[in-house]
Amino acid sequence: MIRLIGSDIDGTLVSEGSHEIDPRYFEVIHELGEYGIVFCACSGRQYGSMRNLFSPVADEIFFIASSGTMIQKENEILHSWGIEPSVYLSLIRELRKIKDAVVSVTLPDVTLIETGEDSPFMHLLRDEYHYVVRNVEDLTDIPMNQILEVSINSSRVDEIVDQLRKKPAFSPLSMTVSGAKWCDVVTKEAGKGEAFALLQEYLEIRKEETVYFGDNLNDLSAFQEAGISATVEDARHEVQEVVDLVEPSFMTGGVLQELHNILKHRKDYLAAGR
Repeated sequence: MIRLIGSDIDGTLVSEGSHEIDPRYFEVIHELGEYGIVFCACSGRQYGSMRNLFSPVADEIFFIASSGTMIQKENEILHSWGIEPSVYLSLIRELRKIKDAVVSVTLPDVTLIETGEDSPFMHLLRDEYHYVVRNVEDLTDIPMNQILEVSINSSRVDEIVDQLRKKPAFSPLSMTVSGAKWCDVVTKEAGKGEAFALLQEYLEIRKEETVYFGDNLNDLSAFQEAGISATVEDARHEVQEVVDLVEPSFMTGGVLQELHNILKHRKDYLAAGR
């Protein structure tokens, strides 16, 4: 019996960068909750953007934000993982050497950039992703005790990830491609899978009672922590090869239909007096 559902957002529920989601998701998420099934949104996005997207049900669900570095419920941080300051400084300095790599740094309550107030990157994060974002003069001169995630935006993201992984200085970090032009960098102790497993422990829900939906490489660890793993038909081929189910694209409501199937199964189970 499914008791916990985790789902990625971009590419799984909505198009990448979109801040509009089919309102029918809110209806089914609310009804799932009434039948004892917990929903958790899991994303590389910051918490503020995720909460805004799910605002009609934001107080009813859990959030795994910033690529699995923070678990949050109703503005309470249940757990977080941060990048060690010296490793972070080395990473930022290295990224500055890479042509066309644009960087953002996420803290628990804000994402920081250094590209300028009117830069295309600012508009992307603020106006499309609806991030709480602030421009700073220098990303190496910020509070170092709560750095959750460094995100890299580039058309060469796969190449950049391969390049960084070869450097021993970055061995304490996990780097995963999370979108067509995105890579998320977090401490190796963190990740969607690690956070999803910790949430199961917190809720006292067994792995066999969970399902996880995702479409990209940063979802692979979460698939391993779910009883049932599912993706959408336009996901990366590496993802489609390892999951239990492949649903129709978000454009035709593939995950939405599966949520309704889970809800129906629960109703039928209860109606049978089990």
